[in-house]
Amino acid sequence: MKKIIVDIDNTLWDFAPVFFDALSRYDPEIPIHALRRGETRLKGQVSRERIYEMLRAIHMRQDDFEPYPEARRFLASLKNAGFHIIIASHRDEETRDATARWLRKWQFPYDELHLSNDKSVLFPDSWAVIDDSIWTLDKAAEAGIIRTGLLNAWNANRGHPLFPDLMEVLQYLREQCRCGGGAQGEV
Repeated sequence: MKKIIVDIDNTLWDFAPVFFDALSRYDPEIPIHALRRGETRLKGQVSRERIYEMLRAIHMRQDDFEPYPEARRFLASLKNAGFHIIIASHRDEETRDATARWLRKWQFPYDELHLSNDKSVLFPDSWAVIDDSIWTLDKAAEAGIIRTGLLNAWNANRGHPLFPDLMEVLQYLREQCRCGGGAQGEV
């Protein structure tokens, strides 16, 4: 059974607006408009520790947020095609219960939940990764696995196959299966 890695934030739900709101509340001077355009640097305006605190707080209240409408159908299609689904996120281990509860709440089919700051440790045994992070997508390309995800301002024009919605991501994965890109059953 082929393994496929699926990110959560900005893949299964629209995380960016919630994070931008948290940044704005922390410091109204942070140029959120620049972040929305794809500029990814906060230029020392927020400490790394504070960013992690904001992320943790958002992830601990994951139940407050709805997934993208097509997220369950996307995951169910992968499962029906015989994939072993690894839900992977750059989250603190202490958010595991909140994350798993949210996945159950929305009846998302998956086989494993991987929380760490490095998803690339999963690449050697995986057929593909679906993510929005340039770092993760670049590492997947280096590892020679199929990579795709949702198109956002911060990952556009970086040489990765990205799409506006999960159904188009699914279609891309189907094409990769037919082209011999890892030869899994019909997606």
